[in-house]
Amino acid sequence: MRTLFKFAAAVVTGTLLSGCGGEDFTGAYRFKDSSMNGTMVLNVHGDEAELFGDLGKGGIKPLGKMSVSVKDEKLLLDAVNSSTRLVMKRNVDERSLDCLNCKVLGMRTDEHVWKYDPEGPYDVDQMLKEQARKNEEALNAELEKIQKEALEQARRDSEAPKLTPYEGDWVYQRTTKHDPLTIMGIWREKQVRVWSFKFENMDRLGYEVPGFEVTDAGLKIGDGSKTHLYTLSADEKVLTCQDCNKPVSWAKADPKKNLSDRHYARKMAGNP
Repeated sequence: MRTLFKFAAAVVTGTLLSGCGGEDFTGAYRFKDSSMNGTMVLNVHGDEAELFGDLGKGGIKPLGKMSVSVKDEKLLLDAVNSSTRLVMKRNVDERSLDCLNCKVLGMRTDEHVWKYDPEGPYDVDQMLKEQARKNEEALNAELEKIQKEALEQARRDSEAPKLTPYEGDWVYQRTTKHDPLTIMGIWREKQVRVWSFKFENMDRLGYEVPGFEVTDAGLKIGDGSKTHLYTLSADEKVLTCQDCNKPVSWAKADPKKNLSDRHYARKMAGNP
């Protein structure tokens, strides 16, 4: 009897050890080909798994949850909400996975290698929560930006009628040969806009819509620390900066001439 008991105990112990020594597929595995916008990730943990798309800066997109089982050293993944079963086995590198029936995922062929991802397995629920938080922050920031822009535009619109004395197209008076050709349009309807070009060939270098404010002292142009005060000459043909760290002036273009005429524009800007 004691001998029979020992034999039974040995069989049970051997069975338990055999079960403990089975294949453990816990981890994350990635697949990507040229037809995909991102990477498909299989995330295995315990008796559960998730399939999600990793879109890089676009975040992650859940593709489905699966239950996990192992049979004959094969990983069986059964979709929770359908009858789809995905079957994989360990790759010869003993880390990655060989998919045996990937056509069930809409792929052209069954056999694909899913590369082992040493960063896995992932806490997908936490990743989605963090993604939702960041998306909400980004949305709030965008809404705040839109609100600020709307308020700024309303302020500009209220200031625009005061631009009447300064209306016209103005050309920056170059002081060095390295200065670009810069044109500033000041109009009540379109307000203040600035274009800069290469002096030699008129290739555009930049465009901006600076802030402005009409005060009793003159016209303030710019944003933040770059805001400067300009005053009109007695004949209203020159705008001069009153608080710049170097001489800055703008000459008013002849309204009967077109600044798209390169010769005229260069002549107005000067060629020191």
